Amino acid sequence: MDDWMWPDENAGVELLHPGQIKTGQRLAREVTRPDGSVGTEFTPVWGISVGGTYETYGGIGYSFRTSDGELRPAPSNSRVWAHPQIRPEDLPPHERRWITHQRFGAHHHKPGVLGDRYFYERTRAIDTFTAPDGRVYRLLCGRSTRQDDRQNPQGRWRCYWVYRWDHGVKWLGPSRENADLAYEQFELIREGRAW
Repeated sequence: MDDWMWPDENAGVELLHPGQIKTGQRLAREVTRPDGSVGTEFTPVWGISVGGTYETYGGIGYSFRTSDGELRPAPSNSRVWAHPQIRPEDLPPHERRWITHQRFGAHHHKPGVLGDRYFYERTRAIDTFTAPDGRVYRLLCGRSTRQDDRQNPQGRWRCYWVYRWDHGVKWLGPSRENADLAYEQFELIREGRAW
């Protein structure tokens, strides 16, 4: 008989409706440590969006962007393991809108997915901004150079990204096919209303 149970009652986590999750709370998940024991990993929530892709059966879809840049979806008919306490050290470093929230290279390990480097190597900087704290933002524009696109130049895609170089760590925002949306994001950052 197996008497193991997750989560450990000492972890302090609760099963919450996705609508109860707030910025700064820590999502919990089960992890297996190198020694084979099971533990709990906590990751603070830095961004929350409602609606869109994860709507199911007439319910609302929630998306939680955690401090490591991961996106965790949860439909409204589910529950999420989280620690309800909000500690100052778990809050985002800036209160403004978090645009550059994807860690560069996060998709490199996924089979069949073109990694961030593929797109980055096909971009050029069209604008640069350095924040007072030393973070550098670049608005990049990219074009496809795949063989099938060379045979059909009218079908080549053009995408835009806002990248953040944050003291040695590279982050990026979502790709935009519309230049106006990309410039709008970049201007929010330049105005100090986003990061």
